[in-house]
Amino acid sequence: MEHQAQYSDLLQLSKELDHIYHEVSLKMGLSDSGFSLLYALCERGVPTAPSELYAEWSLSKQTGHSALLALERRGLVALSPDPRDGRGKLVALTPAGAVYVKQTIQPLMAAERSSFARLTGEEQNQLVALTEKSVILLKEELSGLLSGPAGTQL
Repeated sequence: MEHQAQYSDLLQLSKELDHIYHEVSLKMGLSDSGFSLLYALCERGVPTAPSELYAEWSLSKQTGHSALLALERRGLVALSPDPRDGRGKLVALTPAGAVYVKQTIQPLMAAERSSFARLTGEEQNQLVALTEKSVILLKEELSGLLSGPAGTQL
């Protein structure tokens, strides 16, 4: 008899993924937030406004800023003025940061792509489609709960 999946099964898998990335962050000597920022900068490959990175990784401004300062102190990232916005800043990898992500983040990204590629094309499409659908449906279910004066709209 086939096991009927429960939502708790999905939550457990999500927690396991979070744990894997937390362990990777620790092994790299980074906070989870610092890891996320370096990952995003590696992925983007161009200087980016810190607020864009914070939003992309669901980091509060305070948490993101603290992580960014820690990365800056380690010489992995540098802030510079945004030429499009005189008051804004852009964050980019330093030469040392580029070497660091080449040795740490890029091998992780390669492992992610490799593990995903081991799924069949149909499995890849199903995984993405069903995950997207699940996120949309959860947002719908939570929209009434989280909207209004006391909450925020998802």
